Amino acid sequence: MFISLIIGSVFCAVFILLFLSADSNMTERLRSTLVSNELEMVENLDIELKLLVSKINEEKRVSRNEKSDPVLIRRGKRLKAKKDAAAKRADALNKNGVGILDLPPLAGYRVSAILGLDNNNDFVAKIYNKCMQFKEKQEVADYTAYIVSSLIGNLLLGAAMLFIGVGIGLAMGLGTKSLVVGVVLFAIFALLGYVPYDAVNSEIKKRAESIEHDFPRVVSKLALLTVSGIETMRAWNLVASSDTAVLYNEMQRVNIDLAHNVNHAEAFTRFIKRCANPYTTKLATAILQNYTMGNAEIVKVLRELNAESWAEYKHSARRKGELISTKLMIPTLLLFAGILILVIVPVVGGFNI
Repeated sequence: MFISLIIGSVFCAVFILLFLSADSNMTERLRSTLVSNELEMVENLDIELKLLVSKINEEKRVSRNEKSDPVLIRRGKRLKAKKDAAAKRADALNKNGVGILDLPPLAGYRVSAILGLDNNNDFVAKIYNKCMQFKEKQEVADYTAYIVSSLIGNLLLGAAMLFIGVGIGLAMGLGTKSLVVGVVLFAIFALLGYVPYDAVNSEIKKRAESIEHDFPRVVSKLALLTVSGIETMRAWNLVASSDTAVLYNEMQRVNIDLAHNVNHAEAFTRFIKRCANPYTTKLATAILQNYTMGNAEIVKVLRELNAESWAEYKHSARRKGELISTKLMIPTLLLFAGILILVIVPVVGGFNI
């Protein structure tokens, strides 16, 4: 009991020492990262709201009915509530600074500084490359540091709570149950540290699925426009402005880079890194080659890429269908077992009579 409490106290002391030794630059970096995350959420929710309003107005125009779909209205209210909450959190961070729940990352920042964790570390570099896909370049380093620091700080605090929880449980006479108390406390803080890292993985997965879904349509539009005689970059601009999904936004970011005097090679290299998809890599390479070397076979390349991507899209849809069928197998078997029980039990009971 006493050993566990002593070890827990040591971890707590180390955490407090690391937290107190974090300088004002680390605090400001944490605050600015959290504010940036909230403002980004506000911007994304605002885009969703505008699209939803456009959809509602379009449905009204088509149906000639002044009443809006109640499902869409409820969804709009939820989006508005989320947007307002994110805006309030950003405003509170600007006025009051970081809160108590945001303190563990400060200890993590200090540990990262002591250990010299940077992009040369494999784990940090992996997170950095993931963040590059959906964050602006100037925000990537700060967001990566926040994720790593949050994980380290919460794990350190969780370790302290683990031993303290076990010690308190033993003091209360809980016996082996005290270990459960300590593990639960550790799991809570470990989960808090893991949430930002998991959010990155979820975002990457969502982006990958969106890009995979939209690519065949994008390349079809490009092929159609180039066949009709439109210059390749002009076709790129037209397709980029035709939707607001992930792939279209990434195409628009290429246009923004070019408008800011970034050379074509650098702009399309960034596009390749952000999309991280073999088909977008082929597309960007073909367009860049067409621009720099005047590739006369661009129409042929786009047609081949179009056929290949649609074939892969069909295979992907088939694989997803098979996966869904596999997942439904277990509930089906459980339902079948339940029916068997309902049939067999009365029969067996009748024989006993």
